[in-house]
Amino acid sequence: MITEERVEVMEIIDKTEEVIRIKTKGGHGRAILYRRLSPDTEVGDTVIVNTTAGRLNLGTGGWDIVRTVINKQSRNQTQVKVNDGHIMKARYLSEQHSVLAVEAPESKHHESFQKKLKLNNRLIFLGELHSMLPVVWFLFQRLSGDTPQPLAVVVSDEASLPLMMSRHMEYLHQQPDFHSITAGQAFGGKGESINVVTGLQHFVNQCHPDTPILITLGPGVVGSNTQYGFSGLSQASWANYIGALGGIPIWIPRLSSFESRTRHQGISHHTLTPLKEFTFVPSILPLPEGEYSNRWITPQIDTLKGYSHISVKRLDESVLLPLMEDVQSLSPFPLKTMGRTIDKDPLYFLGIAAAVCCFLKTVSDHSSTVS
Repeated sequence: MITEERVEVMEIIDKTEEVIRIKTKGGHGRAILYRRLSPDTEVGDTVIVNTTAGRLNLGTGGWDIVRTVINKQSRNQTQVKVNDGHIMKARYLSEQHSVLAVEAPESKHHESFQKKLKLNNRLIFLGELHSMLPVVWFLFQRLSGDTPQPLAVVVSDEASLPLMMSRHMEYLHQQPDFHSITAGQAFGGKGESINVVTGLQHFVNQCHPDTPILITLGPGVVGSNTQYGFSGLSQASWANYIGALGGIPIWIPRLSSFESRTRHQGISHHTLTPLKEFTFVPSILPLPEGEYSNRWITPQIDTLKGYSHISVKRLDESVLLPLMEDVQSLSPFPLKTMGRTIDKDPLYFLGIAAAVCCFLKTVSDHSSTVS
């Protein structure tokens, strides 16, 4: 069900090209307005906000969502042109809108999708949590030396649909070497695609072959404390797509030494379940190795030995941890997962560092072999 409330706009907290964040009198005290879906608002306006998540203490970081600005019309009343695209997102909701999908007939890239996609053993990252994304970005910048390292990200739709709610993406979209596509019903990337495969295909066609590609979810993944009821199960589908296209999925493990929930301690079942039970292609699982890491993940590594499609790659935690300290100094905002910083849950961040370092080592080894 939806709960909503009529509130007054007391202050404009900030305003970007995509969103307006406001302080409200009523509701949960603050709300986010998506500018492509609603007319702009000003101090003194009355707006109707969706308070459902806040009422349930869920998601959205305590922000209500603006549904309607009273007595104002949309800022875009012009007729949609063919050049604006005809692929609908948020279909059959009141917020449905058209986008120019990269593979659509009206797109300048349309012809590049006529050929089959061949990945030719290319490594493609998979990552469940949105909090992994900025860590991956800053790790690549730290490890690339003086040359900026591009990163291309396909964001699937099993979590947040409007990507512009993310402050991480707000920052990353300002970086010239960062590229994003929102796939399926998700929207708000630098590009839009109909599905994950065509989003991946666009980056393979348009980006330099050395550009790392990550498939991930937006903010707001869902879990249910059941074996299969969680957003991250989709990682198996992505892995199978990659393998079928001749690529190799490299999983960013979800690790934790802090979690009170048993299912997420060490290697989370959100990594193990899709990888072990639903993935049918050769996959790389990088993991940190050392006294601290081994204490948490050794029993789970033992359970992976019977799965021939899983290749576990261990990386020295004593090398990874200083990297994470450097990465935090590069970031203009605290790097967190579930509100926990690197010092509170180092194992989580060691897992991401292991994946990025494994990627770079594998690519380097391959280049040396070829040359």
